[in-house]
Amino acid sequence: MQPNLARSLPTVIGVAVAGLLGGLSAPLRAAPSNSAAATGAARVDETERTETALHTIAKHWGEAELTGDVAYLEQLMAPEYKSIDPKGVSHPRAMIIARAKREGGSAEARKRVDAFKQAHPTEMSIVVHGTLGIVSYFNPSRGVDNSIRGSDVFVYEAQRWHAVYSMHNSAE
Repeated sequence: MQPNLARSLPTVIGVAVAGLLGGLSAPLRAAPSNSAAATGAARVDETERTETALHTIAKHWGEAELTGDVAYLEQLMAPEYKSIDPKGVSHPRAMIIARAKREGGSAEARKRVDAFKQAHPTEMSIVVHGTLGIVSYFNPSRGVDNSIRGSDVFVYEAQRWHAVYSMHNSAE
């Protein structure tokens, strides 16, 4: 897995770069990654109840915040969604969507996230248990059991995953 800090790190870097339910009937489909497009690999269906779908959603979510893809964020995050930053401050769905709308596409935001990703390599651990999915972000040099930097909690309803809660910390 390539480190994906764009999704989990907006909150870790002060929620300054970018951390959700309208349009439940429209399917979430990720655009193919450059490598998928180059090899002819199939798109990942984000509506599947699989670890692969959650992995793709986590990556897509980060890009959506960085590019200002508000429509994607609105259909992904449940109305009650909130993200808790490393200081314990809650950031509700509306705040995250407003930030993405305001700062989406910013070269400065992209630069900050890219710099953070470079300095803090991160991998994902994904668990699916029935209709519950948890994506945890960790420092690969310390291992998944010693350095969880944050987690996103999803529920599978109406044939898709919905983000309901995220918790971030400053673990290295």
